[in-house]
Amino acid sequence: MNLKTLLRIAFLGLVASGLSAQEIPAVFKNLKAGKPQTVVLYGTSLTAQGAWAGALKEWLQTAYPKQVTVLNTAGPGQCSDWGLQNLGEKVLKHKPDLVFIEFSYNDAHEKFKMSLPKGKENLDAMVKAIHAQNPDTTIVLQIMNIGWDAPNGNRSLSVRPQLLAFNENYRVYAKEQKLPLLDHFIAWNQLKDTKPEIFQSLIADGSHPTKEGSLLYTWPLVKNWLETARGI
Repeated sequence: MNLKTLLRIAFLGLVASGLSAQEIPAVFKNLKAGKPQTVVLYGTSLTAQGAWAGALKEWLQTAYPKQVTVLNTAGPGQCSDWGLQNLGEKVLKHKPDLVFIEFSYNDAHEKFKMSLPKGKENLDAMVKAIHAQNPDTTIVLQIMNIGWDAPNGNRSLSVRPQLLAFNENYRVYAKEQKLPLLDHFIAWNQLKDTKPEIFQSLIADGSHPTKEGSLLYTWPLVKNWLETARGI
């Protein structure tokens, strides 16, 4: 199965969970009307250090010159406990019109001893707090790449024994709340299974995609959502 097909499968999943061709999020309606908008990227180091985040900023600022402020307030090495505790300072104070959220990768890390229900509770609390501030804020959930046990000793995959279950938290919640979900795991996991040497080269440290990997396997789904949500 090629990348184009995998992205199509993932895209159909996000459409089913929260975006139809007829629905244009308020953030894009406001941009079309010439109003300035603020975008916040929130999550783990997969957001803080991800080349996809820079590509998103460039796409928005090119499409809407001088209208969009993009803030990457993610916390490297953090889980959704931190995400919820710091939501006011990292997200709410910026009064965002669009927020991207991902924490399942680190919620699954055994060092945090997080239960599956707690992970979902944290996600729900963050979403509710953002919408309490502004019901029109668009919230996009993300499931990031799978890891592997690179030779650096970090055991990036082994220390996340419940990663699939924490990812499922996001799938179920997105469906329940009708929120857009960008499921990057699909393409990355397929690459891991079919071309392990390429997969490992693109995630050399076991967790973080290289710039090339992020732009090849994470950014395309984000871009697809932006283009579709924009309504063009």
